[in-house]
Amino acid sequence: MKKFFRDIIAYYKRFGLRAVVFRIVDKLTGNTHITYSKWYQKVKPTRKDLEKQRNYTFEYNPDILVLKKKTDSKSKDKFIKSLDMQTYTKWKFEYCEEDEEILQKVKNSDCEYVMLANPEIILRKDMLFECVKVLNEFPETDAIYSDEDYVDFSRQEYLNGRLKPNLNLDLLRSMNYIYQMLLVKRGLFLQAYDFYDASTEEKSDSNYDYIFKCVEHSQNIYHIPKVLYHRNVNESQNVENEECQSILNHYMRTGIHATVEKTEYSGIYRSRYILKESPLVSIVIPNKDHVDDLKKCINSLEEKCNYENKEYIIVENNSTENKTFEYYDELIKKCSCASVIYWKEKGFNYSKINNYGARFAKGEYILFLNNDTEIQNSDFLQEMLGYCMRKDVGAVGARMFYEDGTIQHAGVIVGLGGLASHPYAGAPKETYGHMGRIHAVQELSAVTAACVLVKKEVFEKVKGFESQYAVAFNDIDLCMKIRKAGYRIIYTPYANLTHYESKSRGTEDSREKRKRFESEIKLFEKRWEKILKNGDPYYNRNFRLDESDFQFDIHVKKRWKL
Repeated sequence: MKKFFRDIIAYYKRFGLRAVVFRIVDKLTGNTHITYSKWYQKVKPTRKDLEKQRNYTFEYNPDILVLKKKTDSKSKDKFIKSLDMQTYTKWKFEYCEEDEEILQKVKNSDCEYVMLANPEIILRKDMLFECVKVLNEFPETDAIYSDEDYVDFSRQEYLNGRLKPNLNLDLLRSMNYIYQMLLVKRGLFLQAYDFYDASTEEKSDSNYDYIFKCVEHSQNIYHIPKVLYHRNVNESQNVENEECQSILNHYMRTGIHATVEKTEYSGIYRSRYILKESPLVSIVIPNKDHVDDLKKCINSLEEKCNYENKEYIIVENNSTENKTFEYYDELIKKCSCASVIYWKEKGFNYSKINNYGARFAKGEYILFLNNDTEIQNSDFLQEMLGYCMRKDVGAVGARMFYEDGTIQHAGVIVGLGGLASHPYAGAPKETYGHMGRIHAVQELSAVTAACVLVKKEVFEKVKGFESQYAVAFNDIDLCMKIRKAGYRIIYTPYANLTHYESKSRGTEDSREKRKRFESEIKLFEKRWEKILKNGDPYYNRNFRLDESDFQFDIHVKKRWKL
């Protein structure tokens, strides 16, 4: 009973009184894990909402040109009907025969924004209203996209909601998650919709190409976290070959040397960066006894890792067992790239220990690695380096599994669980996840430092790990500092490791541990208050923060006052 009340109090501190009430009601009504269809019916705009929109007057009322290629799509009449029912009415619609005609109509138009319509799309009645609302609040916006789902007209059911993150370039390079419905400022449209690709000297008419060109010309692209259109589930097309080529075209235009290939997951693509050099990587591994774990870690690096230009820096942290030091001597004799440095300060402080180890790093890149890890694929370092060597990237995280093969880490969501947590932790390895994001390279707010590759100059620029985080939140704080300094944090599912960390670690049960943990929580809440308040840009506010697996939040309207 004491634990129950302690959990309630902790939940209240993390999420507030309203969230506690919602949680209790959801438990009683079975709404903690609901279907997408049920969720959408609860959160879509009511008749009252739509009537308010029709009577609303914006300060800025842009002219919107909606263009659509002539098609035999069965959904074309439904599209026209959905356009006629829009609550924002300052728009013009035209059919076009060819791409050149689309371009000419935009050139001859006095519209301010352009929207290309895909054949199988049906707009929600408030789509244009929501876009114009954004343009009034954020006038610097060059393009807008939204969440989406599929509709099965035969069953009158909404399916497979695709609730997206904010602009995420590396996710876009892994899948066309933005899709078709992009409202674009006329000037940007004319820059992006040129169709003659100078880099390939070929005509390019892919929607994916068009989206990439928009992103290449502007980063002022706004994501509306609402399902504002529906795709006909019976009219989806397989365009994987075209999409692979679109990613390659984008790489050629932006000077990235990489190959692109399909994966076992339809619509998800893998890029392999072509490394022109092999910089030294310093692998920093803290250790206190547990010599069997350390041996397994080092052996996997020696036997499986085929990247040669690396060094091992073992940070010895007050071990007491003779066999530990015997192993150090043995390792140094047989491995010329290994060294042991001694951290003599008493007490465990993960941040200080790793900062100390980083001082001895000779490489341009530092891989912080837990001693209870084992690599699974031989090219894991090349995979991580490919991204980390980009100028815009500060750190790269890997995908990690528990010993039983279930997921331990596929990225970190800030705000999940109240502060930060790993989505899908403990889920089976084959779990697809929302939009397949477990299996896609993407930008995230944070990754675990159990295996993270960091540019040394960036690590030093942000002054390393924060020593006040002795045990918890140090890696998340580091990533947040790196992002604040203007660099991306990348998660790749193609660098795989086993992490022998126990699924059921001991709780913070002593008074001293609880006091330390609470102080780290307060520090994190104070330092990163803004993102905790506004939400992780790489998640979606429609998901619950008190559930770990991208569960739909039935109270989203009340939580965010949507």
